[in-house]
Amino acid sequence: MYKKLFAFILLVLPSQLLYAKNVEIKAKRFSKGEIKVDGIVSQEEWGDFTPIEDFVELQPEEGKIPPVKTQVFVGYDDKNLYVAFKCYDDVKTIRKTLTPRDHLSFSDDMALFYLWTYSKGGEGYIFATNPFSVQYDGKKEPPPNNNDDWSFDTQWEVKSFIGDSSWSAEFKIPFSSLRFETKEKQNWRITFVRIRPRASQNMYSFPKLSLNNPSIFDQSAILIIPEEISFHIKRLSLIPYVIGSQNGWMEGEKYHLDRGKFNIGGSGKYQVSPNLTLDFALNPDYSNIETDIPQIDINTTYALYYPEKRPFFMEGSDIIKTPIEVFYTRMVNNPLYAVKLTGRALDLDLYLLSAYDENALYIVPLEDFSVKFPTSKKGFINFIRVKKNILNSESYIGLILGDREMKKDEYNNGFGRIAGFDTKIRFLKHYTLSYQGVYSNTKEPEDSTLFSGYGINFDTHTDRFDGEEFDGFAHKLKFYTVFRNLYLSSYYKIFSPSFRSDIGYIGRNNLKKGGIAIRPIFYINKSGINQLAFGANYSKERNFARESKMEFLNLNAYIQFSFAQINLNLNKNFYNQRYSGKFFKDLGYFSTSIYSVPLKWLSAYANFSTGKDIYYRELIPDYETSVSGGINLRHEKMLLSIKAHRQLIYRDRYKNLISDASVFSLKTTYSFTNALSFRLTGFYYTNNKSVGISPLLTYQLTPFTVFYLGANINALKKDNADGIKAQDHQVYLKLQYVFKI
Repeated sequence: MYKKLFAFILLVLPSQLLYAKNVEIKAKRFSKGEIKVDGIVSQEEWGDFTPIEDFVELQPEEGKIPPVKTQVFVGYDDKNLYVAFKCYDDVKTIRKTLTPRDHLSFSDDMALFYLWTYSKGGEGYIFATNPFSVQYDGKKEPPPNNNDDWSFDTQWEVKSFIGDSSWSAEFKIPFSSLRFETKEKQNWRITFVRIRPRASQNMYSFPKLSLNNPSIFDQSAILIIPEEISFHIKRLSLIPYVIGSQNGWMEGEKYHLDRGKFNIGGSGKYQVSPNLTLDFALNPDYSNIETDIPQIDINTTYALYYPEKRPFFMEGSDIIKTPIEVFYTRMVNNPLYAVKLTGRALDLDLYLLSAYDENALYIVPLEDFSVKFPTSKKGFINFIRVKKNILNSESYIGLILGDREMKKDEYNNGFGRIAGFDTKIRFLKHYTLSYQGVYSNTKEPEDSTLFSGYGINFDTHTDRFDGEEFDGFAHKLKFYTVFRNLYLSSYYKIFSPSFRSDIGYIGRNNLKKGGIAIRPIFYINKSGINQLAFGANYSKERNFARESKMEFLNLNAYIQFSFAQINLNLNKNFYNQRYSGKFFKDLGYFSTSIYSVPLKWLSAYANFSTGKDIYYRELIPDYETSVSGGINLRHEKMLLSIKAHRQLIYRDRYKNLISDASVFSLKTTYSFTNALSFRLTGFYYTNNKSVGISPLLTYQLTPFTVFYLGANINALKKDNADGIKAQDHQVYLKLQYVFKI
């Protein structure tokens, strides 16, 4: 028994105890107080600091000594952490574009660092910039995903400077913008990265990183701040806004104009402690001023998914990520008020939210598809998420409780409740096991005018809104293996026919699905090829009646070339599918995509797919071809993006056309300064012949102090005639300012 226990402890021991000791960096205090952040790494300010210089190439050729020198300095004072990069290079080859904040482009040279302020890991902060001082901030997800989430925003400063033989950047990160535990001495984790795109996407790091370890946290340096961080912060931030708009619309042959309207509201933050934040909002403005990307939904079976961009929901977004998306913050659609407490307390990660939504949104999952629609119904949303790290820095257990209670009007509008448990265990450096189980209890509204259904029954229930109450459950188990030259994963998930989450994004239910994926990776680094990978994915799905729903096989290949930053993907899919009671055999398609940055001012991509699928409107086999592509032109202060997507659907083998839909879009951005920019977007949908343009002038001092002046103008192209017919428009002005008290 003791041998088995000892073996288990070795499996889950923190990997930093099993592998090489981490490099230590002792931050030095600035004796003269705050420094001037001007991007110039001067001898006067940084001369007494020891530079960090031992950068090593991570890609394309791991372990290689970089052809250019990089230096980093780290310091602090009472209020701030300072990081300075000095990137030596032929400055004529530096790639740089002035864009609005967070308009990320890996086509530019970049300096960035990952920072973990908790010794138990989790998600880390990302702070980055380019030679034009553009600010990028985000969160680094833990393995096995290791994704960079750039939706996070906080307040900090950066300034870059281009010299004769280098470009440099100085970061100033207020301690008040970070979440950390109060201790006599801080032991944080940090990794420095320089991105230098030329013929290949070159990446250099300190400390040295290995692709054979999926955890950057494990390999990061220990940043020691040798004293307690005690500073006075302005605990309360108020962010009021005022927005005015004027609308017009076509009704019959007459165009109507309203008198305009104004709205006021706001949000705020209260810093309860250095690692606990209270967010609140009253009548917040959640309009999508940054227009979502156009998508074609001619022949889809699911509710379109859009990522969360609203600032109120950014704080703590890492805490609520789970294998099954039972909480989707966009389901808080139009709140009159919202209150949220996030952070860490008693060694627990916490996310507590309460909101009153004035326009409840529904996503109704069924066996083959989902339906999404807004309503005028009102409801109270409450959500609790608790996580605790266990065993090592990237393992946890978590609990979820959620509820949406609809307000009663002439109908009893029901409720949706969920409760769940999830865990992730990482062991022996390369292996991760995750699981989530969720129980749901749903009572539909009694108002079938909201959703009359499709005549589909599940268990003993109907799909229309008729006041029925039912319970459901979902489970998802996944195992990952990540090595330098191999990725392997397998999963199994079950969603019962009556499983729903009225505050989540559940695309389908009534399924039992399992799958496996394998992907060998080869780092060639010769003959014009940097990386070569092949993969196979297989999955099989049944419903609860044990009917086969889908059997799917994907074969894929990926090639990264060592010139023009070319990346090529090839895919071949084979599948059989049962949809709406009908079984379709021998479906499949081929797809390919290519992306390249051949010149410092030009990037381009193209996608192509073709094959046999299902035309869902008529339940017949069809033949589909999809072509999309785009180019991005950049000239220091200006970006121009042109995109097109066309989808063709045929009744027979590329004969007897059923549908021909295209969307064309254009976006141009001119940045006068880091804060002031003008953007113009336009689109054209061929399926309904709609045309739209959206000019927008933005002045953004911080993520939360911003001025917008813009318009959305939509029209229809006239049939059999030149010109267009106006449909509607909106002109708007928004002013938002942050006050720290």
